[in-house]
Formats: sequence, C-alpha cells, structure tokens
Amino acid sequence: MIPLFDRLATALKLSPQTAETWRERLRPRAPDGLSARLLLLTFAFTLAVEALIMGPNLAAFHERWLRDRLQAAELASVGVEALPYSAVEDDTAAELMRIGGVQAVALTEQGVRRLLLQAPNLPRAPELIDLRQQNSWARLTDPWRTLFGHPDRSLRVQAKPRYRSGDFIEIVTPAQPLKLELKAFLLNSLLVSLLVSLTAGALLYGGLALLVLRPLQRVTRSMERFAADPESEAETPSDRHDEIGRVERELARMQEEVRQSLRSRARLVALGEAVAKINHDLRNMLTSAQMASERLATS
Repeated sequence: MIPLFDRLATALKLSPQTAETWRERLRPRAPDGLSARLLLLTFAFTLAVEALIMGPNLAAFHERWLRDRLQAAELASVGVEALPYSAVEDDTAAELMRIGGVQAVALTEQGVRRLLLQAPNLPRAPELIDLRQQNSWARLTDPWRTLFGHPDRSLRVQAKPRYRSGDFIEIVTPAQPLKLELKAFLLNSLLVSLLVSLTAGALLYGGLALLVLRPLQRVTRSMERFAADPESEAETPSDRHDEIGRVERELARMQEEVRQSLRSRARLVALGEAVAKINHDLRNMLTSAQMASERLATS
C-alpha cells in the first residue's frame, strides 16, 4: 500500500509534509471507540460460538447420511433375499445399488458373512467406519477426513441392522457423493451461522448500547462539560439502581463538592483582593496624613 501511495504522491507532486499527512489519514487503525470495539467483540464471540457448534452439526449430518445409505441397502437386501438368487438379474442388482448409492452389501449373521449385492469393480481398500463402536473423536473427525480426502475414496460402513436379524450389516459406498453433500451442508451452515452471528450481534450490541454505552456517554459528556465550565448546568442523575446509576450519583456529588470548593476559593480570592485594596488605601491615607503633619511641624 505504501509504495502505491508514494507513486501517487509523486504523480500528484505533493510536498513531503502533505504526503505524510495524507499517509497518516489513510493508514488503517484499530477502532478506538468503545462502541466499535464492543460491536467487533460481540460479532467475534457470536461467530466463535457458531463455529463450535459447526463440528457436531457436521458430524451428525455425516452419520445421518451413512445411516440412510445403510437403511436403503438393508431394505434392498431384504427384497433380494426374498427371491431365488437366479431371479435377481445383474441389471436389477445394479439398479438397486444405484438407487441405494452403494457398491456392495453384505450381512454377517452368527459369524457367517454373506455378500448380498456387489458391483463388478469393487475398490481394493475402502476405509472402515464402524458406527457400532465409533467414539466421539472419530465421529467429529470423520467428516473432515471425508471433506479433505481423495475424491476416489470408498467407505466400508458397518452398523447393526434395523429391519432384520444379524450381527451387523455393511456396505461399500463411494465417498465423493458424501463429500459433495458435506460441502453443500457446510456452506449453508456457514451462511446461516454468519446470518445468526450478525443478527445476534446486532441485538446484543443494541441491548448493551442502550443499557451501558448510552449512560456512559452521558457520564462522559457531563465530565467534559464540567471540565470546560465548572459552573455549567449539572447532569441530572438517573434513578437507576445498578452500578451505572451509582456512578452517575457519585459523579454528581463530586462535581457539586468541587463546584462548592471552587466557589469558596473564589470568595477567598475576592476577600483577599478586598483586604489588599483596603490595606493599600489605608497606607495611602497614612502616608498623606504623615506628610501633612510634617508640613504643619515645619511651618
């Protein structure tokens, strides 16, 4: 910014003093007013709270998306098992997997694993997500691994079946659709959080400005007016019973005491000036009388 400003100052042929003055005016400064700082802090704290909530919301969306895929795959597997194996054609199985958004469905029952649906080309090493034994840390970090992971990743998800018996049901699903939906959810959440932060910050700032800033500004104006003219009309304290009301009453009391002290000092100064004037007049009278008596003595 400064080199650009120097080029502009050279092009405009500004004097060094004028250029320095404009440079100081254009230099970005942190807000020094209490109201501006309060507004920034309110917005920052509200946005920080929204950011803390973002992680659990993203984790809940991630888990809900996986469970929806598990539920669709489990319902499809029930329909597949109701028919003889030869009755399920490859096109039908492919359509079921496409609708469920999975690449494979397997059921483990009494230690025996049965592959119910399977795509022709399965990924070699899908990442395992076991929803039965997932701890809080894994639940919070899994969405971020999906967001920043490779787009060709696949997920092997395991969970306890809901509509049938068995130890657990597992699916293999591509991570790219989940990644896209997580990005959309994150973007919408950020926009909502920003809107909530602005709204909550504005409401909180308005309340604090009404309850705190405006009374403090009134106290500040009273002090500035008293400093400029102690005999100016005093600010009437409000009838508030909180700390600000106490500050207003104590300030009014101290101003009145200082005002009385200044008046007393002014009276003492006036009295001193009067005494000095009387002393000066008496001295002149005595001097005149002494001169008159000396003339009478010599005559």
